[in-house]
Amino acid sequence: MKINEFQKFLFRSAVCLMAVDSNVSDSEIQELSNIVKTTAYFFDFEFDEALRNNISEIRDKGKKVIEKYLEDLSTSELTEKQELILVEVLFRIIEADNIVDASKLNFFHLVKSNLKTSVEILITKFPRQVEYLIDSNHNSVNTNFDPDVTLNE
Repeated sequence: MKINEFQKFLFRSAVCLMAVDSNVSDSEIQELSNIVKTTAYFFDFEFDEALRNNISEIRDKGKKVIEKYLEDLSTSELTEKQELILVEVLFRIIEADNIVDASKLNFFHLVKSNLKTSVEILITKFPRQVEYLIDSNHNSVNTNFDPDVTLNE
C-alpha cells in the first residue's frame, strides 16, 4: 500500500479500535496523538481533521464503519512491515487507557485474522502482548463485528 494511503488506513484502524467499546477515552486520543507526532508512520499527517472526520463518521454510521473497515482490510495489500506497524499501533491504543475489554480484543482478532503475517512472527515481534495474540475465545472464526458501536457527543 502506498505511504499516503497507508497513513490514512493506519489512522482509521486506530480510531475504529478506540470506538469499538463505544467510549473514545482521552488517554486513547492522547496516545494516538503521540504516535502521530513521534513516529515516522504519520509524517506530515493532519491529526485533528482526520480524528474529527473519523469520529463523525462512526457517530453517524456506527458499526457499519467498523464492518467497512474490516472489509477494506480483507482486500488490502499491506506489506509485512505495514502489518507489523498496524499491530504495534493497535497494541498501543489497546493499552492506552489501561482497560483491555472484550470488544477491543475481538476487534483486534478480526484484524489479525486478515493479516498475512503469521502469529509466530507477531509473537516474536511483540512478546509482551502474547496474551492479546492468542485467540482463546476463537473470535477470529467469526468474520463479522457483532456489537453495536454508539459514540456519545
